[in-house]
Amino acid sequence: MKIAIRDEILLESFPCITEGLNSLNLNQFELHLNNDFQSYSLNSNHKISLKSEEELLSLKKELQEQNIIVSALLTDFDISMHTENQSIDWLKNAVNIACTLGTPIIRIDSLLQQEHLYTFGKKIELFSNIFSELFAEIEDTPIKFAIENHGKEGNNPIFLLSVVHTIDDPRLGLTLDFGNFYWRGYPLSETEAILKLLAPYAKHTHIKNIAYPKTAQEIYRETGWEYDTYVCPIFKGDINIETILTELKKTNYDGVLCIEDESLGHFEDITQKRQILKQDVEFLIEITNDIQFDN
Repeated sequence: MKIAIRDEILLESFPCITEGLNSLNLNQFELHLNNDFQSYSLNSNHKISLKSEEELLSLKKELQEQNIIVSALLTDFDISMHTENQSIDWLKNAVNIACTLGTPIIRIDSLLQQEHLYTFGKKIELFSNIFSELFAEIEDTPIKFAIENHGKEGNNPIFLLSVVHTIDDPRLGLTLDFGNFYWRGYPLSETEAILKLLAPYAKHTHIKNIAYPKTAQEIYRETGWEYDTYVCPIFKGDINIETILTELKKTNYDGVLCIEDESLGHFEDITQKRQILKQDVEFLIEITNDIQFDN
């Protein structure tokens, strides 16, 4: 099974992406592309500009030489803060970067800073207008887009399904974040049911976990309740990762399992942080071997 990790998770524990990947015996990672088209260098924690063709081609060459794959571009461009045309233009630039780097997936943020200004239907319309036009303009591009369940409305499965079904393009699906529905306040059993329900739409994943007290697991909680306290390593949390991966296998999911362990801030010692990430990787390898989930 292809296992990847977010660049910023790596950089919490290692001085650069390359060293982190080598230490964890991985060769795929998710690259954060900010709104100014900047990303991290492979060999330092400094930013490079991928608006520059020279720097973009230089990164492509480094990736090829080191046999490293950018499994996805993580974008957090907020379509509620820009005009539809500005959003389409920005996304087309991201597509160009993804194509150059050989990256198959662009992660899209469902978190809208101005979502309070939109009715439910208008939010669906906003996504539909932008992505329908985008897909018409990049008709021959194989890049897929994966909207993450993120934020308040973005963790409403009805909203996510409505967006995907309204746009109705095979290039659009979800970044299925294993922890975010639980963070949103859904009880554990409902969280796992939602993840199974949405598994057929997954084109990308973010894998994290949370360990709430027993008394808080099967109740509805306030959004984000005590997340910083109870976020935990992937292999220690309440969410049954094996159950969700088994469901993904049934859907013939062929993307990566991308580690997004947000618990590293609990550990001050850098050696301990690195050990946690190694255990996360080993945990996912063990599960995928047990259920014979290979792509």
